[in-house]
Amino acid sequence: MEVLTLIDNLVYGEGLTAEHGLSFLIKVKNKTILFDTGQTGAIIHNANYLAEDLNDVDAVIISHGHYDHCGGLESFLEVNNHATIYLKQRALSEKYSVHGAVKKFVGFSLKKNLDEYSNSFVFLDEDTEIFPGVKLITGIFEYTHDLVSEGDFFEKSEMSFLQDPFADELFMLINERNKNHLFTGCSHKGILNILKTAYEKLNHEKIHSVSGGMHFGGALLDQLDQHLDRFDVFGIEKLYLNHCTGIDGYIRLKNKFPLAVQYAFTGYHYELY
Repeated sequence: MEVLTLIDNLVYGEGLTAEHGLSFLIKVKNKTILFDTGQTGAIIHNANYLAEDLNDVDAVIISHGHYDHCGGLESFLEVNNHATIYLKQRALSEKYSVHGAVKKFVGFSLKKNLDEYSNSFVFLDEDTEIFPGVKLITGIFEYTHDLVSEGDFFEKSEMSFLQDPFADELFMLINERNKNHLFTGCSHKGILNILKTAYEKLNHEKIHSVSGGMHFGGALLDQLDQHLDRFDVFGIEKLYLNHCTGIDGYIRLKNKFPLAVQYAFTGYHYELY
């Protein structure tokens, strides 16, 4: 399995564009999967620069309905009219970040109604195997409140703003050569909850790698040190971290697991076997 980071907050060198967002291009089992789309059309530029044809993409996975994960979907739909888009219905809810009296829309937005696009949109309400060995996990169990993102994110419901429960969040499990690989967007519901959910659904099989964001900013960063040992439970061999993990969060994990942790910046390519 090949993985290419099309979008991350960081980039090194010239030619590629970084932005606050996440997008992985994954090639596995003769399929090409786009996991999240970043926040703008930068995925198109980066794919072209890296000689990747996004028209080859078979499926797009939207991990949750924040603009930095689904904002590039409009640009993608202009170059690919056949890939199936997988997401949860709640990803379309009105999402805001709220800081005092300032409310900023941070949700899902397309120029047209979904039925006006050639691509199929599939709304998931249960765990679904989209290709052999590729499963989307829609139900993240709440085993702990540790390392769970809360804070400033809200959903608009009629005329009120309620703290976002992130009921739209999903993650992906890929089994390749009898090894389990997990992809997450922001881990708003808590990376420990996501790992434990995956571990239970895999009947306590080892999770060989984890790729994506872990949302360790602010108060969660202060909690991280006391929970680092809990990552050992799941048998993780590689952590490809980026985006909302934050540099400080990355460094703490890197110091704890120096051989396991890599930063998956824009343009970073790796193979999982």
